[in-house]
Amino acid sequence: MTLTHRSSITGGTRSDLGYWPLAAGPGEPHVARSELIRGAGRPADSAPLLTVAHLSDLHLCDSQSPARGEFLDRWSDPDSPLRPTLGHIGSYRAQDCLTVQVGAAMVDAINAVGRGPVGGAEIDWAITTGDVVDSAQTNELGWYIGLLDGGRIVPDSGALDRYEGVADHGYWHEAFWHPDPSVRADGSARSDRPHRLFGFPDAPGLLDALRAPFDSPGLSMPWIAVHGNHDQLVQGNIPAVGDFALASMADTKAIDVPAHWTLEQIARFCGAVDSTEQIGLDAWGEMLVRTITPDALRRTITREEFLDAHFGPRARPAGHGFAADHGGRAYYRYDHDGVTVLVLDAVNEHGGWQGSLDEPQLVWLESELTDADRERRHVVLASHHTLADLVNDRLAPAAARRVLTAELTEILDGHPCVVLWLNGHTHLTRVTPHTGRHSWWEVTAPSLIDFPQQGRIVELLRSPGGTLTVAVTMVDHSGELPWSGSLRSTTAMAGLSRQLAANDWQFRPEDLARHVLVGTPTDRNVLLHLPDPWA
Repeated sequence: MTLTHRSSITGGTRSDLGYWPLAAGPGEPHVARSELIRGAGRPADSAPLLTVAHLSDLHLCDSQSPARGEFLDRWSDPDSPLRPTLGHIGSYRAQDCLTVQVGAAMVDAINAVGRGPVGGAEIDWAITTGDVVDSAQTNELGWYIGLLDGGRIVPDSGALDRYEGVADHGYWHEAFWHPDPSVRADGSARSDRPHRLFGFPDAPGLLDALRAPFDSPGLSMPWIAVHGNHDQLVQGNIPAVGDFALASMADTKAIDVPAHWTLEQIARFCGAVDSTEQIGLDAWGEMLVRTITPDALRRTITREEFLDAHFGPRARPAGHGFAADHGGRAYYRYDHDGVTVLVLDAVNEHGGWQGSLDEPQLVWLESELTDADRERRHVVLASHHTLADLVNDRLAPAAARRVLTAELTEILDGHPCVVLWLNGHTHLTRVTPHTGRHSWWEVTAPSLIDFPQQGRIVELLRSPGGTLTVAVTMVDHSGELPWSGSLRSTTAMAGLSRQLAANDWQFRPEDLARHVLVGTPTDRNVLLHLPDPWA
């Protein structure tokens, strides 16, 4: 098991169309970051206070669901006339259909790590920082709990004898990757854009192989959970009310905008859906559709159901951090020796993919931080959204205000107990220093649906000399690297998924090492030093 980020995943020899097959390379060394304190390297005689495995944004995806809007995504393609206006939409990826296999490969990888590579202590527990499912569906929730707690996984929905997503030939559109070779009615070959323009491979039989049941051993250590926007909102953005409460169980799936729409109408519609404006939601009924097999197991879950699912018979700890009497409250405190983890819920139930806190949660957080200061405990915050992404101020009529970035920043600056914040959401591999009256680090994990499909091992180390070090090490999942061409195992299909993700045509740079989502060497394997507030 290679623990360090494989910096030489340059893919070997690219095809004429620029497709990277990927290959394993040597791991990167740890880089010391001392912006918050002078000095470099690991402090001598430092002792581990906490060692965790950090996973985020699994996006376990029912890629056959009628609640998905894959057809919108092509308007973000590099040659789309609307890309400058719409930017990145993110409603489709070629590897969407392989998220469960990637999740299984990451469980295998984390179980194989065992100990922190810097401090040497056993992993105390794992944490998932939200967006564990993709569109808040009952079946996706079951896959998530089954993967991490252990159990039988059936990664299929709808018609159990065939695949009914955009990758099949029930409705063929050139914008989507079709793993099975395609022919026209006259017998001539037909090529989609991913094959024709970007060199994507054939993978005949994939749509049958990926639906095969398998058993997950589950994580070998306890794990705690965080609530993300995709865990409550349809496609991570739209409240499940009105027609959208039933959209995931429909027998039709939207596949395109009306043929007579102008580019201006398409742009307005895409923008309205992104901002959950009613005009956009109402127009969804005008989309062209295909008939599919409905499935009651695609029912959209509530916040309460998401929390309740964590209280299964295999849960360690019970509830995976959430309180037994949660009453819908998804924030909580979790203690480990002298370290307190305060898990925040930044999902705005009124809609929108960005985050914010409500006022009762802020009152709770200030009380917890004040107690930790008094008792001289180190505090690790955990949430789905980053601090910078707490900008969602959407409210229902007469609802209380939301707490945003600036207000929370000021509050945290008054509490020296805070030393670290773990989060995800952006799909970026990033480390951010925060300075003020006291200093702390923010560690943002990449997603398992986008390249590089990695997790992190995070160690909090304490030196007698008055220094804390947050040691961060990237972990690759156990999928094949390079992909062998086989579809006979979850590890083979996870390897294919990573390869597809690396070649996403909306992100693909000329140099894979400069991929926007992988960060820089100072975001990956790093030793983050800061003053110990209680030295």
